[in-house]
Amino acid sequence: MNTQEALQSFDLDPRLFYDAMAFSTDDYLYVIDMATDRALISDNMKADFDLPDCLFEGLIPLWRALIAERDLQSFDESIDDMVAGRTDSHDLEYQVRNRKGEYVWIVCRGLMKRDENGAPAMFAGVVTNLERKGKIDPTTGLFMHDKCIQVLDRMLARDRVAGGVLLLGLDDFSRINSLNDHAFGNVVLRVFAQGVQRLLPEDASIFRFDGDEFAIVAEGADRAAMEDLYHAIHALANRQQDIDGTTYFCTVSGGIAMGDAEQSSGSDLIKHAESALEESKHRGKNTVSFFSADMTEAKLRRLELSDRLQASVLEGMRGFSVHYQPLVNADTMRIDGAEALLRWKDESLGPVGPDEFIPVLESYGLIGQVGRWVLERAVEQCAAWSKARSGFIMNVNISYLQLFESDFIPFVKQVLDESQVNPSQLVLEMTESYFVTDLDALKTTFDRLRSLGIRLAMDDFGTGYSSLGMLSQSPADIVKIDRMFIRNIDGEAFNRSFIDAVIDLCHSVGIEVTVEGVEEPTELDTVRSIGADCIQGFLVSRPLSAADFEERFLA
Repeated sequence: MNTQEALQSFDLDPRLFYDAMAFSTDDYLYVIDMATDRALISDNMKADFDLPDCLFEGLIPLWRALIAERDLQSFDESIDDMVAGRTDSHDLEYQVRNRKGEYVWIVCRGLMKRDENGAPAMFAGVVTNLERKGKIDPTTGLFMHDKCIQVLDRMLARDRVAGGVLLLGLDDFSRINSLNDHAFGNVVLRVFAQGVQRLLPEDASIFRFDGDEFAIVAEGADRAAMEDLYHAIHALANRQQDIDGTTYFCTVSGGIAMGDAEQSSGSDLIKHAESALEESKHRGKNTVSFFSADMTEAKLRRLELSDRLQASVLEGMRGFSVHYQPLVNADTMRIDGAEALLRWKDESLGPVGPDEFIPVLESYGLIGQVGRWVLERAVEQCAAWSKARSGFIMNVNISYLQLFESDFIPFVKQVLDESQVNPSQLVLEMTESYFVTDLDALKTTFDRLRSLGIRLAMDDFGTGYSSLGMLSQSPADIVKIDRMFIRNIDGEAFNRSFIDAVIDLCHSVGIEVTVEGVEEPTELDTVRSIGADCIQGFLVSRPLSAADFEERFLA
């Protein structure tokens, strides 16, 4: 006896059957009377998608209005095929908007039953939320790595232009978790994913990878289209954002790999995109890179640097040194202090620039230990030079990672006490982005440092997030204007106006201004004429060893 034969002799109350089905699954159930267009849906479907009732007319058009625009064509085609009699089944994956306004992935399966004349009589089925089935990332509602590989493999197998993959990584995302908590971080990931989905063209799909990484597969896209897509996402992320009254910054880096005949699989393409993303991170983040074959060499170089840097740290900071660049009083042209700058020279590789080795120190958790060593050397040197130049000022760069160390402030105080350097002679520098992005969380740390008499400098002002308006709320005692605004200052009206406005506003709220990168006499004359407090740059001197600095400026 088959199922159909068994049903003829099986007496069952349909209400009891429906109740049992609804109770035993978290899927959504629907039944549509095609003659009257009345639909019966399960309670959870009504609640989760904010539908008008459990029994109402017009389910299909109401449901269609919730479907993501890129999925409408396939949905319409499936419904039309059933109504026209070309098929009796409906089986489709697509995204639909829930009552929270978020798009979730579902699979909708249904069966059309017809009357004796072949006309549609009943359409019934099940809607499954893929997030609950482990196929969807529960945080963002996106498909994950395995699905991405499947889509890429299918794309690469086609004869037409393959397209590409854009791998996205949120910059310093661990900072958001540290400043708030993981629950807040998960909300940030979900908001980012939903925002990016609204930007995607029709033939593009986004997937959640591990941690803060996402992949976008754009079928048929060329290099220009891939770059345009990144810039649209960059514009979405590169601004102050707010979730329930908590503001945050979270920029995004990108790595692009284009599909071509050289890739044998989607996994190969992802590996190339990972190399490109890593390149963007090491170029300073908040930018995008296309994969090229030489990136493999660059990655090997970073791995080699990491090994050698770890060995240098373990061997008592072998190869590290501190150089000093003069800070000149703009009024008197007198040397008032110096900025301590970390240098590193490997026995085999030779000198390696800080732009290359400092990101590696941060990536491998070495920056805290090295940063403390620099601070100790710089404060000791400040003590020695203060004997020749009373009140000598020492500027020291710190990584924001150091500020999260619970004993950082006691360590700074101990170093000052042991060297007998007045705290007012120490200036701690951080890039401007962290004064903006982490201001709320770091305010207590900043206040404690300033209460000791230590001053804070905002480095590279104008290159990142800051606006002139935020200077009045900034805890910075000194603002350092980046070299990019000094070039051609006499010929660039904007640059001169920008520096003029920064100086006026800073002075109005008691902030000093240092102009970095002064290399030409005309630049020096201009920045002095508009009221800069301090000058730094190659025109005065390049960074020097302690012995050379002392001989040239303090002898």
